[in-house]
Amino acid sequence: MIDLEHMNHAQRRAVTWTGGPLLVLAGPGSGKTFTITNRILFLMERGTPPEQILVITFTREAAMSMQRRFRELSGGFRPVCFGTFHSIFYQILKNSGVLNNHKILNSSERKKILLPILKRFCTDSEKRTGEALGEDAMTLLSAFSYYKNTLRMEEAAEMAPEEWRPQFGTILQRYEKAVRDDGGLDFDDMLCRCRELLAGNEKLLRSWQARFRHILIDEFQDINPVQYEVVKLLSGGCGNVFAVGDDDQAIYGFRGSEPECLRRFEREYGAEKVLLDINYRSHPQIIRASLAVVAENGDRFSKQLRPSPKREAEEQEKRVKLAAFSEKGEQYDYLAERLRRFLAVGKDGEKCAVLFRTNARMQELAVRLRTEGIPFVMKEKVPNVYEHFIVRDIMAYILLASGQWDRGLLLRIVNRPSRYVSREAIGSSGGSLKDLISFYETWGRTDTGARAAAEKLRGFDRQLKALGKLPPGLAVSYIRRAVGYEAYLRQTAGNALRFAEWLEVLDWLREDAGRFPDIEKWQEAQEAYGRELKQNGDVKRAEVAGRSSGAGGTESAGRSGGAGGAEGAGRSGSAGGAESAGRNVGTGEMESAAAGISLMTVHGSKGLEFDTVIVADCNESIFPHGSLQTKEQVEEERRIFYVAMTRAKENLELLYLTGTKERPRLPSRFLDPLLKEI
Repeated sequence: MIDLEHMNHAQRRAVTWTGGPLLVLAGPGSGKTFTITNRILFLMERGTPPEQILVITFTREAAMSMQRRFRELSGGFRPVCFGTFHSIFYQILKNSGVLNNHKILNSSERKKILLPILKRFCTDSEKRTGEALGEDAMTLLSAFSYYKNTLRMEEAAEMAPEEWRPQFGTILQRYEKAVRDDGGLDFDDMLCRCRELLAGNEKLLRSWQARFRHILIDEFQDINPVQYEVVKLLSGGCGNVFAVGDDDQAIYGFRGSEPECLRRFEREYGAEKVLLDINYRSHPQIIRASLAVVAENGDRFSKQLRPSPKREAEEQEKRVKLAAFSEKGEQYDYLAERLRRFLAVGKDGEKCAVLFRTNARMQELAVRLRTEGIPFVMKEKVPNVYEHFIVRDIMAYILLASGQWDRGLLLRIVNRPSRYVSREAIGSSGGSLKDLISFYETWGRTDTGARAAAEKLRGFDRQLKALGKLPPGLAVSYIRRAVGYEAYLRQTAGNALRFAEWLEVLDWLREDAGRFPDIEKWQEAQEAYGRELKQNGDVKRAEVAGRSSGAGGTESAGRSGGAGGAEGAGRSGSAGGAESAGRNVGTGEMESAAAGISLMTVHGSKGLEFDTVIVADCNESIFPHGSLQTKEQVEEERRIFYVAMTRAKENLELLYLTGTKERPRLPSRFLDPLLKEI
């Protein structure tokens, strides 16, 4: 029996709504899952068959969490359909006979299909054989995904690297053909094909409309235009859509999500609005600070949010702290000591989270914490920072200089920066640097280009000898400046944003290397970090596979067939993130995963909460990220910052760099409303 007495006024109004479509604006910590699950129970108690209720979430973990919460509330199994957009759409396609033996391609399979296509278009021989083409491939795949979720070709092309924009449409067509020829199905194809199927087959559409008489959608602010159109088709027969979301937490614009869809829903459905305005999660000071930040966005529903009556009565010591540091290393020193003290007083590490705008910066801290024996947990799958091409280039220089001669290492860096050396020359010369110099000196008797290459190679040899005498930290600086590697990156970056990101990698690498006395110790630390990352990534995959085969799967995404598995390639992190937790655990000194500090990107923290939240690198070009061109981009970055702030229950710390005289740094514009109060 539904318990209305323990609901606040707004929750009760939403749960018992009987007037058709409803837009529920759910602020952070306002009990939206509680409201949705009670809404399902209310519909069933009023006579709606459970199999006619469809609950849509954005991740498989969120669907399973919602299903579990509903089971606890209802006292057992009910055949309500819980699933993600992709899993539901997959089932519609499968049950309609559209899909046969299509395999859903993962990210690496998509990249493998795209790379040969790009190589045929690429005129830069260096790029065809380097990591930069792989980076471009991943950026292009994101742009393809954006197009399939929005059907906006021009905007999608703008997301591609500049050199690929003129051929964007042609490359997309060839990629699509290659996917079909491979017998595969791109993850986002399910959305477009489902929309086409339902729009073009009225009989089939009526059948699905009759199947689902009530549609409840969680995180509605993350919906994209294609998903919105499919929901509109499915709900056309009844209009009973219960849309729950918060435009201030819309942070997936890069995937085509549009907070404007909330306004569109209100307008096109004639929907009423209910605001869940009580934040049960955060201290009043955190609520006020976060609202002061997000209020600077213009395109949003106006909201007056307030703490719960219990929290309003709490003591008012300072709960929001801003801290400035001159350099990144100083910030990491503070974080290491702060987290060590947090754990030293016996607090559960997972009640504290350090949040980052990007996973590269998250890993920089992870490496530091591992070195210092401070336990941490990473709940997101991340690439190994030591496998970044810049790190591999720098290590190739240092290893060659230390006497660890290898032809592959030479091939990697001999033209970084350019020394006019051809691969054919390396093959013909025997492979050593001495042989290569001799080869070009012999050829150079009759060729000025060869003489120039020989001179460059002699300089390269002198640089390696000098480099071999330096400790790791100074070696990185020498390669960066004296060898000319930073200038090489500037030439190859293509744009200021990418170059700035690469400089950040170099800055961190210099700081990381400086903590080791010799290359052997640094190598050992890199290898140990890579092993732990892989080991715990394997554990995560095993845990996910185990959950997928569990009994709960038939009622949620598992009920929707194989698409549930594909959803794992979707959003990073999840609203049900605590339940999705495969863990990357740092430092072998840990006794249990629960002891570790949580390191996460802001996107990965969505839907989670922590007693203490520390947001690092609150600086321009980092947070907000990159070079922002439009008002819409600025507002989305501000919403991401708002999501970071509202993960905190008791304490919030915002860290930023002031920089040095040579490289001054600006605090994030999002701190302005808070700095004015200090």
